[in-house]
Amino acid sequence: MTETLNIGGLEFEIRRSSRRKKLGLTVDRSGELVVHAPEDADKEELARWVHSKLLWVHQKLALKQEMTRAAYQPEFVSGETIFYLGRNYRLKIVDDQDSPLRFDGHWFFLRRKNVAEAPKHFQRWYSETGSRWLHKRVASWEHRAGTVPGQVTLGDLGYRWGSCGKKGALHFNWRLLQLPVRLVDYVIVHELVHLQERNHTPEYWRTMDRILPDWRDRKSELETGWQSYMAFGVENDCKKK
Repeated sequence: MTETLNIGGLEFEIRRSSRRKKLGLTVDRSGELVVHAPEDADKEELARWVHSKLLWVHQKLALKQEMTRAAYQPEFVSGETIFYLGRNYRLKIVDDQDSPLRFDGHWFFLRRKNVAEAPKHFQRWYSETGSRWLHKRVASWEHRAGTVPGQVTLGDLGYRWGSCGKKGALHFNWRLLQLPVRLVDYVIVHELVHLQERNHTPEYWRTMDRILPDWRDRKSELETGWQSYMAFGVENDCKKK
């Protein structure tokens, strides 16, 4: 079971190690907060230490939010680039069509009267189309991972790409559908392995090495290059959890 602390309205995961001598705190790209502690560290002591670091944590989270907002300057006009599974497609504004948004495999067509609500329609499109694709993609990795999720969902996870929930449910961020398939696969495998190992233990990383030997390269590419594929979906209109 994952050990956590709730301090100042934030949840911190505690990761203990017999080899660690000092306390540490990390804020990863997804916004996950992790306290690294010695095996025998007292939880109340950890809570006090984390509380003393709250200003630093909030500064880090605010910086990530600003970087995310800066990545996006949306202009829903004809010729705009829209990413789907790492490939860039063009947007065309049309005067009349049956649905607000459609994709023909080459172009995205957005009805002119729906331009003001474009982020909402794109999020819906990614969620509906992506859900079907994602279920098939997860299934393609299940045999190699040796695990089968109880449920697979696609929704708004804010800064997280994916998470492993209760009863073996895997949850993924709809924004993933803008990234290249190799990066989506990394997130899928990362979460599938969590069905075996809830925490990032040595066994967890050994399993990652076995299933996806180049996962470190994919992880690095995701962390440093994800903004290149976010044509939209990180703007203020997007609900964060």
